[in-house]
Amino acid sequence: MTVRTLPAISLPVPAGLGIADPVATPRRVPVARPATAHRREGFLTTPARAGMLLGGSAAVYAVTLAGIATLQASTDAQVAARRQPWVDQVAEVRAANDALERSLVRAGADARWLASEYDSVGGDVAAYQSRLDDLAALVAEVEGSAAALPTRISLPKVTIHGAVTTRSSSGGSSAPRSTSTTGGSGG
Repeated sequence: MTVRTLPAISLPVPAGLGIADPVATPRRVPVARPATAHRREGFLTTPARAGMLLGGSAAVYAVTLAGIATLQASTDAQVAARRQPWVDQVAEVRAANDALERSLVRAGADARWLASEYDSVGGDVAAYQSRLDDLAALVAEVEGSAAALPTRISLPKVTIHGAVTTRSSSGGSSAPRSTSTTGGSGG
């Protein structure tokens, strides 16, 4: 069995007990004790506890926000993936619309060019009409002169003797032989 020394309790000694020498009381041997808090000594003060509570709640809030942000990003990615075919179709329709607009602009430019050409040709047509009127008057005058010619004048015949040949790049065919007469006057 081990011998154990009991701690001395330091209570005031009543005067009538007859202890003559208070120094003769047994001394306590210092015993190594773990560093623990005593019951009446506060481990953490109230502001420290409030700070820990605030820090813990902020950490929980941050973790919750991170989780919600992750879920939101995942949902946004799913929505974007579902909408991607429509986005592609909109892009195709937009490209077709742009091509149609370019075609319409080009057709409008062509129509404006055609209108300007028509206007310039209209001026030329008036000039040609004037020249045709002059030519018609000349033809009427020539017909009148030709009608006034006597019918008894015979015009000579034009005859061609020999073969008429032409050289062509194909190299082998010649023109057929022909004889012709004209109804014109001359020698």
